[in-house]
Amino acid sequence: MAEVVEFQTKQSFEQVYEECYDKIYKYTYTLLMNKEDTEDVVADTFITAYEKYDTYDSTKSSVSTWLSRIAHNKAVNLVRSASYRNRDELPEELPGEAAADFTKNVEDNEMLLNLYSNLTEDEREFLNLRYTMGLKDAEVAEILDISPKAVNKRYQRLLAKCKDILNG
Repeated sequence: MAEVVEFQTKQSFEQVYEECYDKIYKYTYTLLMNKEDTEDVVADTFITAYEKYDTYDSTKSSVSTWLSRIAHNKAVNLVRSASYRNRDELPEELPGEAAADFTKNVEDNEMLLNLYSNLTEDEREFLNLRYTMGLKDAEVAEILDISPKAVNKRYQRLLAKCKDILNG
């Protein structure tokens, strides 16, 4: 009997862009909280992804996780840059869908901005990986290079901190 071999075809980059753009934009925006910087990082993320798409291996991670990692690295590099750190800008408002995804009980955008302003960049990123990007613990662990168990514990501590901030 002949063996049937299934070949998994890679999506076209155009499909990947259409399916992932909004998630990558929201994720990046909630890290940087600045429209212009977000647009620059997202554009750079997709340019890099396009240039390296032939090296993407779907057996190692989902395309969303792969793009998140690229966006994460580019956002972190921007935040670490001296010109970015020396700015004195207040965050703009959060995208409504991203806010609604993880704060079903928070209806006031000002309250959400207060919450985000009391979190570190790392804490905002951590929440956004799960709630804006919708990634599972294993995917977050892969992006941050930590164990899935550590991801779960960090989420528990961070959500407790968020409750304290919102109730305080």
